[in-house]
Amino acid sequence: MSDLKPLHAINVYIEPWFREEILTLTLEDFSGYTAEIRKELTSTVKNEVKVSGFRNPLTAPKRLLVREADKLFEKDPRFVGIVLKSWMSHFQKNDKFFQEALQNLGFTFAEEAKDFADALNAFHLGWPQNVDYQKVIEEVRKNELDPQMSDDQIVLYGILKTGYLPGESEE
Repeated sequence: MSDLKPLHAINVYIEPWFREEILTLTLEDFSGYTAEIRKELTSTVKNEVKVSGFRNPLTAPKRLLVREADKLFEKDPRFVGIVLKSWMSHFQKNDKFFQEALQNLGFTFAEEAKDFADALNAFHLGWPQNVDYQKVIEEVRKNELDPQMSDDQIVLYGILKTGYLPGESEE
């Protein structure tokens, strides 16, 4: 039996307002995504998200689309995977900063985090000893971030980059 957690386990660590922010950014404009991400996100949203009154949920007002996508984000690990992969692409310029900062804090990078191919076995549990959200934020902020990221975005990107959920001490 695997000790890995499914992708939707991330919801324990994300406040509802932040989940809405993630979905809004992800579903706002598909033009900035690579062809692969755009195709996967479009297909997933069209097939999985149901917005009353719209055959194609992508034609629904964004607020309605986000509200319905939020329901799916809470329970569907595959949907969470494509949304988070798309969300991460907005901050790809910061990847080298994260790699260095997280290594400095003692993180290792789980194989499962590379592409979240297995939505049901995606996250390990537990950060390096004496590392908390604030230490991750401080270490990453030592570098200039472009575009500027909020503290919540930094922590989430760090979790997704490493494939490690914080564990009980940080909840």
